[in-house]
Parts: sequence; structure tokens; C-alpha cells
Amino acid sequence: MVYYIQNPDSSTEGPFTQSELADRYRQGGITLETPIQSDHPNQTVPYRALCHGRSPSRSRGLLPFLWPFNELHRLADLDHRGLLSLIGVGLVPMVLFTLFIGVMSQPMVFFLTALYFSVLWAILFYHVFPAPHIKIGTSIFCFLGTGLVSVSLLMGFFRLPLISFPTAWIGSDLPAIRAMAFFVWVAIPEELCKILMIYVLSKRAEGYRPRTMAYYGMICGLGFGIYEGLDYQLDRNVQFAQSQTEYLFLNLLRLTSLPVLHAVWTGVAGYWLGFASLYPKRRIVLFLVGIGIPSLLHALFNTFSGTLTSLGISLLSVLILILYLSKHDRFDRYLRGEEDRPPTT
Repeated sequence: MVYYIQNPDSSTEGPFTQSELADRYRQGGITLETPIQSDHPNQTVPYRALCHGRSPSRSRGLLPFLWPFNELHRLADLDHRGLLSLIGVGLVPMVLFTLFIGVMSQPMVFFLTALYFSVLWAILFYHVFPAPHIKIGTSIFCFLGTGLVSVSLLMGFFRLPLISFPTAWIGSDLPAIRAMAFFVWVAIPEELCKILMIYVLSKRAEGYRPRTMAYYGMICGLGFGIYEGLDYQLDRNVQFAQSQTEYLFLNLLRLTSLPVLHAVWTGVAGYWLGFASLYPKRRIVLFLVGIGIPSLLHALFNTFSGTLTSLGISLLSVLILILYLSKHDRFDRYLRGEEDRPPTT
């Protein structure tokens, strides 16, 4: 049987079980004289009549509250699924450490660590990103497709006989030369690698809106973050770090801030590719914009890495993505040929 609380204005609250009414009484939400309506038989009585001759005490001591397991029967009804999911994800590293740390090699540990953080960011993006028609299956396609297929193609490209990495230019003392080298040999190849899966999505018959493509672009960026996080933890961080403390923090950056930054750049690219798929007559221009802006931000960040300038470029990248998303409707109207004039006063 369920019950409803009748308010002074004749409105009702509910339904409640009898134990929930008792909880409400102990918390001061109702009194013994509060009218309670039952669904069967349909009658209204004071809450006192439901106590079967005894009044539920509001002060039965602290022990019933300290013992949580008397609420086990209500566990399925509690609306804490988001909190439980987050805590469950947070305990995954402890499970891996407890069960498998003795049998895992160092590369496997680093790989699982990079994978864990990328998945964690992907889950967060899935729950907070304001885009329509997001699907988990498509998200997995972008994430795994980038990490397995796109990165493999990128590595194959750099192994071609005629491709030689301009180490001298990358290490130049002139910022302009370093920026150009990073733009041509690092940023453009990596950004092209990261958009491969969203390019495949753009060819699907159902199509995707630019905001949705921006989200899937961010997931592709996280898929790329697995490869880069693993590569740096196993090799480059060991070479570049001047102390154990710096090595630890470089690893932290490769698992947190830098994958998110890659996601933001690919989110910008996905946004413009979304418009390119909607407006084929402007496809080439929009594609070049979608590759050019993230590549430029990427190259400038690498050029000034570790300085306040690179921090500013990081914040600028996030701001650019947010502002592009906010201008979605205006730009959509512009591409449809509508005038976008400011309102007259």
C-alpha cells in the first residue's frame, strides 16, 4: 500500500511507503496530525492512525543511524547511480593493482594507465557535452578507431623512406622556425590522423550536426591520447625529466591535461567538418579551416612548451571551442545564405 501526504493547500505529495513516512516524520517533515491519504481504501487519516497505537520516536539514539545496512532493502530504489558509477570507475586502478600488478610488465602497466585515463575523460565528456544524438557505440568507434587504426597509419607515414623528421628545425633557437617545423611535421599529420574517424562518420547517410561532430572529435582526440601517453611514459619522459619528481609530473600531464588539449583541438576540427558535411559547396574551405586552426594552435603550443605562453595557448584553445559552439546557430544561418545582422535599436 502507498500513501500520500495531504498539504494544507489540498495538494498531495507522494507516493510513499509506510517506512518512508516514518523517515519523513523523524526528519520533522510531518507531524502526528498530518493528514495521510491511502490509495486503498481511499481514505484520509492523521499519521497517528498509521502508527498502530505507538508513535514513532524521533530520538531513538544514534545507533540506528550509524548502522547503514538496515537500508539494504531500499538499495534498488536509491537514485545514486551516477555516484556509484563514478566511484566504481575510480576503484578500477585499485582492482588492477591488487589482482594483476605482480604479473604485468611495465609497458602493460603504462598502457592500462593511459587507457584508463582516456576512458575516464571520455565518460566525463559523454555526460557533460551539450550535443544531440550522441551514441555510446559511435563514441567507442571513434575512440578505438583512432587509437588503433589512425595512429597506425600515422606511424606508417613517418616510416616511409622519403620522410625525414627535421630535427634541426624543431630544435632551432628561432621561434618562427620551430613553429613552422612543428606546424608542418607534427601538428598537421597528427590532426589529420585524429580526424580520420570523424571523416568516416561524415560519410554516413544519417549525417551529424556540427556540435555532435565536435563531441566525436573530442573522443577521437582522447583515442590519440592513449598512443601519445604510452609513448611518452615509456621513452620521452624518461629522457627529458631531470628528476624523479619531474618525471612523475610529466606522466601526470600526459594522462590529464594533454589528452584533454588534444581532444579540444580535434573537437574544433570536428565542428568545422560537421559544417563541411552539411554544406558541400563550401566543403574545401571548411575542411581547410577545420585542419588549419587546430594545427596552428597545436604548433604554437609545442613551440612554447613549458612556458606561460603555452599555458595561454591552452586556455585560448578551450575558449575557442566554447565560442565556436555558442556561434553554431548564427554560422548555420550564414551558410544557408541568411543575413546575420545585429538587431536595430
